[in-house]
Amino acid sequence: MNNDQMFKNRARVLDEDLAGRASTAGADALLAEIVLLEQEPALQRRRTPSPRRALFGLAAVATLAGAFVVVPSLFNGSEQVYASQAVTIDRDGDSYVFYITDGDPDPDELEKAFRKVGLDNITVKLIPVSPQQREPVVGFDKADPDARMSSTLSDCGKRVEGCLTAFSVTADIKGSAQFHLGRPAKPGEKYAYPADASWPGEALAGVKLQGRSVAEAARVVREHDLKVAYGLDWPLRGGNAGFRVERDVPASRIDPSWKVATAETYNDGVITLHVEPGAGATPPPGF
Repeated sequence: MNNDQMFKNRARVLDEDLAGRASTAGADALLAEIVLLEQEPALQRRRTPSPRRALFGLAAVATLAGAFVVVPSLFNGSEQVYASQAVTIDRDGDSYVFYITDGDPDPDELEKAFRKVGLDNITVKLIPVSPQQREPVVGFDKADPDARMSSTLSDCGKRVEGCLTAFSVTADIKGSAQFHLGRPAKPGEKYAYPADASWPGEALAGVKLQGRSVAEAARVVREHDLKVAYGLDWPLRGGNAGFRVERDVPASRIDPSWKVATAETYNDGVITLHVEPGAGATPPPGF
């Protein structure tokens, strides 16, 4: 959860919006779309260009079970309660704010920091993302239905020197919870979150498929000895900006003349073409 995504739009995403979802096209993210990130169901996201920054995770925020809210700032009225080389923690009202300063942090070190402020049931899992990803991927899976997590659009480096990403979580969270934080994938390792297939070092480095017809884009993908998969980006209803992604769409439902919006890779030999449905196309139930 393309990075390039919903963060710059400062959108509010609630649980019901994320039902059955995956991220934003690539910070396309950030965030639902995963539990262990093994599968990516349908997701709602905004499409924006992907900035290139120092790597902490991925170009997006991925949200797991629980609401994820993108806010302009987390810094107002906060007070530092813990600091290490990997993370600084502030208390801000009824939330803790985390400033990550290590691009490939040690989960044990982060969990130790969380316990220092009483967050004894929070664990950390690092997930492989594209080494080219320049925005953080932060996922949050929790048992407490009232717990909330948020990320900031502001430059967290203004608050903590060397900060790569910042996010907050409800201080009195009940039950177990797990943060999923992006880390650069090893050579040949499958990504847990999609990357733009045209990025340097990726399967279609320098090849722009956006705006091409599905037929032409699929031909180019196969010429690179890669397989093709499809997703449909259905515009949100009610005039809202953004779209919801229908994944694993069979080729029989794709009109070859429709246009490609983005091309994603998980570094597994498959390119997923995200297609904009043409005029008159009817979305399935739920879209």
